[in-house]
Amino acid sequence: MKKYYFLTGIPRAGNTILSCILNQNKDIGVTGNSILPEIFYNLEQTRKNNEAYLNYPDEASYNCMLSNILKSYYSEWDSSYIIDRSSWGTPYNYELLQKYCPNEIKIICLVRNVEEVFASFIDWSNNNPKNYINSNTNNGSIEDKFRFLFNPDGQLVRSLASVKNLMLNHKENIIIIDYDDLVEDVSGQIDRIYEFLNIPKFQHNFNYIKQTLKYDDSILGNNLHKIRVSGMKRRKYSVNIPTKILDTCKTFNFWKTIDTL
Repeated sequence: MKKYYFLTGIPRAGNTILSCILNQNKDIGVTGNSILPEIFYNLEQTRKNNEAYLNYPDEASYNCMLSNILKSYYSEWDSSYIIDRSSWGTPYNYELLQKYCPNEIKIICLVRNVEEVFASFIDWSNNNPKNYINSNTNNGSIEDKFRFLFNPDGQLVRSLASVKNLMLNHKENIIIIDYDDLVEDVSGQIDRIYEFLNIPKFQHNFNYIKQTLKYDDSILGNNLHKIRVSGMKRRKYSVNIPTKILDTCKTFNFWKTIDTL
């Protein structure tokens, strides 16, 4: 019987390379960015707003369908342990897991200093000019790109809010993996994940990491999800970020002050 676990985190925090490492183990299947929260949301909205359903509200059948979405969606996957990646930590999405996840909820949360996340985005957008950041800012200034990336409705802020909600309200169901720790001790962090998920350990190859997640990066910009096959390495970004923006980014590093013990 499959078990379903979850991955959420800040963008540019090692989500893709961690997924590719775990996918070396055939018993584990880590997904790319998942649409399951949207599927659940749309079906919940149908229940609330569809006239045919409201006219004949078959709650038992509808709940049965929702409870089997995870099983049905991943029925063709051979792995025993599915790790679905999305913003599962938002209050609404976490409530969905409480209702419909068939096993104990366990979520891997990836974090990284937000000033480094911003620098990584800027470095990537500079090296791959045809991308969603430049198109949404008309190739604007670094300040324009900061305002775009830190839009309250944008992916970065939603991801931060997702992790923060989990740390404040569901700390017993999560494990925090800091990007710095992942770079410095990838083997130790992988061991922590195996222990947290209670999965038999596997001998991973940290020196050659195959790109098992095949994103179509023409949608958002080339090489957005490209990993280094030679393993985890720290990069220095050749971008000049104004001190004011750096200081603002640092105010988002909330996990450094929240007690999760």
